[in-house]
Amino acid sequence: MVDRTTEVKLLMQVFDKRLQVKGACLCPRLARSMQRLGLKKDRREYNEAQELENLLRVFDRLDRKGDKKLDLDELFESLKALGYKCKKADVEDMIWEIDEDCDRCVTWEEFKAMFYRVRNDKSGWEPRRLFNVVEFMMHDKDCSGTIDLDECMEILFRRFGKDMLESKVNEFMSNDEDHSECISFSEFLSMDRSNDQAGTRKNPGFRLSAGIVQTTKSENERLLKAVNNLMR
Repeated sequence: MVDRTTEVKLLMQVFDKRLQVKGACLCPRLARSMQRLGLKKDRREYNEAQELENLLRVFDRLDRKGDKKLDLDELFESLKALGYKCKKADVEDMIWEIDEDCDRCVTWEEFKAMFYRVRNDKSGWEPRRLFNVVEFMMHDKDCSGTIDLDECMEILFRRFGKDMLESKVNEFMSNDEDHSECISFSEFLSMDRSNDQAGTRKNPGFRLSAGIVQTTKSENERLLKAVNNLMR
C-alpha cells in the first residue's frame, strides 16, 4: 500500500509532465483578455490571471439565479450543498460583513474585493466566513463537495510554487480526519481554525458581526416603537 508521502511524490512527477505539456496555455477567453491588456505571459502573471478566472468561476457557481449578485437564498443553498449546517441568520451576517452598499446582496466587485482583502490580511482580523466558502470551492474544481489530492496540488502549485509544493500538500492533506483521501468542507473549516495562530477568532471583537443583522432589526423595531409612543 502506497503511503501519502509517496503518493504525493508520484503525483508531483505526473504534475510536472502535465505542466510541460500545457506550458503556458490559457483558456481562450483568458488568453484574449491577456492579449487585450498587453500582459506578459510570465509565470506570476499567469498564476494571478488563472486565480482570477477561478474566482469568477466560483462566483458564477454561487450565482444560481444568474443575476450577477449573490443573495441570502443562493448562499444558504450552496452551504447546504456542501453539507454545512447553519441558520439563515448566519448567512445574513456573512453577507453583511462584505455588503458595502447595504443592498443585502454581494456583487462581483464586493466578492472580489473581499477575497483579496482577506488573502492580504496579516492581522487575522478580517471576517473570513465567506472567504472560507470561496477558497474551498476554488479548490473543488469538479464540484464534488470535496477536495482531492490532484485538485489540492494544482492550486497550491500556483500559490506557493514547485519548491514548496510537496510540504504544502502534505500539510493540507494531513487534515483528512476520516482518511477518505479527500478534504470535506467541515475538515477545511477545522484546518482554518487550527491555523489561527494569533487566536484572533477567540477574541469577542472578532465575532462582532455574529447576529448583527438580527440585532440591527431588533434595535430598529425598538426605536420605531419608541418614536410611535412619543407621537401618540
